[in-house]
Amino acid sequence: MSGSISAIRSGFTMQTRDPIAYIKAQIANCKDLESADESLELLNEKNSDEIVCIACSGGSDSVFLVKYILEKFPNLKSRLVILHFNHNLRGQDSDGDEQFVKALAKNWGVEFYSEKLMDRPAKVSEDRLRRLRNEFFERALEKFNSKVLVLGHQKNDIAETLLMRMVRASDTTGLSSPRAVTIFQKKYLKLRPLLNFTKQDIEICLKNSKIEWRNDKTNFENDFFRNKIRNIILPKIQEIAGHFDVVKSLANVKQNLEEADNAMNFFAKKYLNGRNLKEKFVIFDLKKLPTALLKKIFVEFLVANNLDVRRSYVQTFLDKMHLEKTTVFSVGKRNFIKFDGNSFCVIAEEENSGEDDGWVVEDLKIGQNHLPNGKILDIQNVKISEKFGENLKNMDKRKQCYAVVEKTSKISAKKYQPLFKYIPLGHNSERKLGDVLTAKIIPKEDRQLLPVVFVDGKVCWVPHLPVSDYFKIKTKDSEALLLTYA
Repeated sequence: MSGSISAIRSGFTMQTRDPIAYIKAQIANCKDLESADESLELLNEKNSDEIVCIACSGGSDSVFLVKYILEKFPNLKSRLVILHFNHNLRGQDSDGDEQFVKALAKNWGVEFYSEKLMDRPAKVSEDRLRRLRNEFFERALEKFNSKVLVLGHQKNDIAETLLMRMVRASDTTGLSSPRAVTIFQKKYLKLRPLLNFTKQDIEICLKNSKIEWRNDKTNFENDFFRNKIRNIILPKIQEIAGHFDVVKSLANVKQNLEEADNAMNFFAKKYLNGRNLKEKFVIFDLKKLPTALLKKIFVEFLVANNLDVRRSYVQTFLDKMHLEKTTVFSVGKRNFIKFDGNSFCVIAEEENSGEDDGWVVEDLKIGQNHLPNGKILDIQNVKISEKFGENLKNMDKRKQCYAVVEKTSKISAKKYQPLFKYIPLGHNSERKLGDVLTAKIIPKEDRQLLPVVFVDGKVCWVPHLPVSDYFKIKTKDSEALLLTYA
């Protein structure tokens, strides 16, 4: 490692005195940074004035992280800020965590900054809490004029994340996370110097140093997906694997995937060298390239045009690229991509507004309702009894759904439009129906015939999809509407 650090320091000295710019350039050029230590070594230079923020929850990983930074990179001490986000989900325990980290920072002579979440979210989920935490980090980095956030992810986190993302069918970029050095929001660096340490390594070191930490009891509960992986799945895999160290093996798999992902990024950038992706992108001999490279190239196209990167968009791109006719498909944020058989370009929503407004049927009633597309929407009141679960299991989910609505609600149906907003079951944010149905691989010609059921102006249901999360059945509900499309 010392040779690697000497090499990067030499390159840094020759090219620039801005460590942040240099590290970003390394990433942009698909250069492998062996560890976050290389970046911290640059920031540790005596003539550097970069403020470095450390995320610390009070748990063993983040407490060890602070100790590690202070001991290995002593020149950073006067430029460190310890950040703590109080989720305020566990009452006195959450406040105790905050006071513990504050005292820790004072004892080690490091600046401390925290915020407390005052309004608890209606739905507590891993994704929601992560977003709130990241928003806090961005505010703190802005406050202290820092571009560097150091995080305490370790080797066990790699194993958990890899298993979670395998279940979610992530691509190589997702499967190779967390990485030692990453860029977020295009201007900040995230450094993870503990990825070679296991949880056990960390706790043994803290005990030997007689350093205490806080235990979050919710980590041992199985309410969240990650906790189930950590507390149930990983121990079971280890039991089955016998003498194989599963955490170490999964970390090696992740490293192999990261190297492969870096290689694909390198060749994608090489192919795109000098091409202006913000104008019409002619595909030339793109069809001859391996699928993995095609995906990377299209992701670069999306990023260059400030568009969301979603798996469904990339798959649509692959499907359309082999057509020889003009087609338009949605890529979120009221934008579309037009493909003319030879090139892609981004167009705004108003350029794609050629469809008519379609039909509308107001004030649908209990019973059979005839729709302008020649189909029937049957609406029935049903009691939620002991047999309800069996009924739910046996119903045709492409043509039926249960929805809970107020007795005074107004129900209507409209012809499908891709820009209608819908909250997928189990989510808390809206998505465009066109995007959701694309992900479900429902052909465009079939979508055009579908009705969309609205309740009080909100999308409740469209055939082929579950009921909107807003109208789902909850434990306390005793009756619901059964919607049948035939």
